[in-house]
Amino acid sequence: MNAARNALLEKKRSLRSLEATNFFLADVQTGLGPFLAASLAGAGWQPGKVGIALTVGGIVTVLLQTPAGAVVDRVHSKRMILVLASVVLAVGAMLLWVSAAPLAVYTAQVLTGSSGPFLAPTLAAVTMGLVGDRLFDRQFGSNQSFNAAGNIASALLVALVSRFIGGRAMFLTAAALTIPTILCVLLIRQDDIDFDLARGKGEEHNAAKEKDDSLITTLRGDRVLFTFLACAFLFHLANAAMLPQLGEMLARGESKSAAPFMSACQCDLRGRFCSCRGGPNAGHWPFQRCSGIARDCCRVRRSA
Repeated sequence: MNAARNALLEKKRSLRSLEATNFFLADVQTGLGPFLAASLAGAGWQPGKVGIALTVGGIVTVLLQTPAGAVVDRVHSKRMILVLASVVLAVGAMLLWVSAAPLAVYTAQVLTGSSGPFLAPTLAAVTMGLVGDRLFDRQFGSNQSFNAAGNIASALLVALVSRFIGGRAMFLTAAALTIPTILCVLLIRQDDIDFDLARGKGEEHNAAKEKDDSLITTLRGDRVLFTFLACAFLFHLANAAMLPQLGEMLARGESKSAAPFMSACQCDLRGRFCSCRGGPNAGHWPFQRCSGIARDCCRVRRSA
């Protein structure tokens, strides 16, 4: 145990950089998310067209989920994946800032939708590669705390920028925030990331090999986890379109007030998750199950 703690002390800079990456990356993604619907509605887009634009990005994200996981699993340089995905996000944000024409918006949605599936599994893999299986829950909770804080900071920044500079300037802000994101990624030492640990071949790998590692099998054997995932699915199914629809409604009235109101909603929603860091210690089983899902996903590998 002391050896593990000493190893973590040596990786302290990489861990702090990982947390900062979660903070700034949340800033970038917030600027491209629920505010897009308000921006398009303010630019004169009809609700049906806005829905199509948002759906394009969602479809691309769903189609790339599995291939992205396989790429993350195979590629040694996890930092390179994070840098490239951040650059793609920046290009998409710049397109949205330059023009609200359909071609630019659809292209931007394809770019942002294709980068998203690589970010979450790569961050989880880097976390696993840095701290291993035993300390993954704690570090994952810390990552989510910084992610929530980044969402709040981004929402406030977007509110100020859109109010005093203009609604479209928030996309330029999101693109600019990829610079500190990339710098933080590069501060993570490549040598600190254990490739085998990042792929799930950790301390419990030998024990895990004795049983079926299939995620489906895990869900079948854990009714609590299955019920929680079902509830999460239903919640997002009902809730996913709420903020975009609210943004559209606000933009139809006073477009300048849409972003500040949206930012207030973001702060309220994200602020509730800032306690994630203490989740494992407090015994909040949903958080522990979520971190377990992320840990198990790192172990899911294609058989040779």
